[in-house]
Amino acid sequence: MTDIIDDPDAQALGDAYRRVGAVLGDFAHTIDLIGETFSGERMTDHDWLAERIVDTGARWGCDDPRVNGTLWWYSASSTLVAAPVALLFTEGLVPDPQLPHLECTLRDNGYLGAVRARRILPDTAAYAEALSASYGLVIDALAAVSGAAPRALWAIATDSVANRALAVGHTVGRVDEACTLATALAAPPMLTPRFVDIDGAFGTRKFVRRGSCCLIYLTGSDKCTSCPRRNPADRHLRLLRHIEDAGLSGSPNAAWRRRSPWR
Repeated sequence: MTDIIDDPDAQALGDAYRRVGAVLGDFAHTIDLIGETFSGERMTDHDWLAERIVDTGARWGCDDPRVNGTLWWYSASSTLVAAPVALLFTEGLVPDPQLPHLECTLRDNGYLGAVRARRILPDTAAYAEALSASYGLVIDALAAVSGAAPRALWAIATDSVANRALAVGHTVGRVDEACTLATALAAPPMLTPRFVDIDGAFGTRKFVRRGSCCLIYLTGSDKCTSCPRRNPADRHLRLLRHIEDAGLSGSPNAAWRRRSPWR
């Protein structure tokens, strides 16, 4: 592991988190440490994860631990990287994602609420290496508790990094750079992020071409708009409608929110 650089100015780190809130959109809550906090190491605890699986099952009316563990991870894997990716992209700051150096909160529904690093790393490559290690620790523990396949959980992690990078890229108007960053952060065993351009009446918008499924459709809900289990033509049409709905509403997230299991 690359040597860690202790942040000489904790206030500067806190200021950076506050500034980045402006580009986090629906993920702005991921920097708000409200209520009881805990170390990121807790996310590898068997009993704690079992409680999260029960929480998720209650929320979605599902008694399958594999589905519930997958749904929880779909949310948690994005929450873990939302602010760090934004900080990397807009501030050039590299927060340390190693679990002992994360301060976290839970939401009332048992989903991961906020995650903030206590230290910084020297560069993007160090972050990618440390993120892969942290993801791996949680994935191994969650797979053991829930029965979800590690390969499926790694695919979700890949798409989470890609989606968070692309969202920030859209917000600040630097989409191609965001895709490049996502690729740099997806260290093995994550896959290479994939993207697709959809042309609509209001222009072209880039989306993550997902390789993962959150399994929400097994709870009685519809599949996500971008679900890889959809017929390609159906998925293309739904993404096109998303562009049109967003254009009409003036909000790029208006249609996307309809199918977001992390919310």
